[in-house]
Amino acid sequence: MRVCTLASSSKGNSILVYSENTKILVDAGLNIDILEEKLNLLNLRLGDVNAILITHEHTDHIKGLPAIIRKYKIKTYAHKLAVPSIIKKLGKKADPNLIIPIFFEPFDIGEFTVKAFSLPHDSVMCVGYNIIKDNKKISIATDFGHTNSSIIENLYNSRLVILESNHDITRLLANVKYSALLKSRILSDNGHLSNMAAAKTVCELAKNNVKQILLAHLSEENNTKEICLNTINTCLNEANIKINEDIFVDVASPYEISKVYHLN
Repeated sequence: MRVCTLASSSKGNSILVYSENTKILVDAGLNIDILEEKLNLLNLRLGDVNAILITHEHTDHIKGLPAIIRKYKIKTYAHKLAVPSIIKKLGKKADPNLIIPIFFEPFDIGEFTVKAFSLPHDSVMCVGYNIIKDNKKISIATDFGHTNSSIIENLYNSRLVILESNHDITRLLANVKYSALLKSRILSDNGHLSNMAAAKTVCELAKNNVKQILLAHLSEENNTKEICLNTINTCLNEANIKINEDIFVDVASPYEISKVYHLN
């Protein structure tokens, strides 16, 4: 199983999880031409993707979906509560029957077993995903405002966790470009995860058999890679967890393809 982010920002999100015989996109928040270009760089074709998993209906996660469904007829899975909103955004030329409702029970796509879990976000329904092959699990949890025991437990024992670390709270509060209402939305329990909340989550995961974290969905306005990593490192040091020994931490680029992680 191989995993990489194709893009990870408020302007567009997509993650590729693939093996020799099964290829899955998690979210399609990029223009179809850009997605095709990125997959070509990996010697893959968008038309070879077996399925798309949608986390939620916000535009930065489904922007390319209507064109992809029209052109390639790829089956797309989303939580039942989010399906009506997604279908509404597809347009008349895309077949709504290709949007398949899911719940929280595991299901199979080719060589992978997929299980969704609920994330608190200001959408109709937002989910994270566990994707498993040969007893090896990767977990994806972005676009949520706070953690709870259920979320954390879904991330335990993952070979790789793609985890949101959206903003530095001090930097966000000082941002004069953002209205008080927008700041309140981001900081709410249904908003986005702060660096500090992400750091505490990383510490918890390091104690529960997680060795690799890829931090994602960093705000370009209210975060930097350096600030994010410094917060994570400080928390790990205080917990006597050794970075690059007990756990490895990377940061996903907002626009470029990340490192490809091989789960052997």
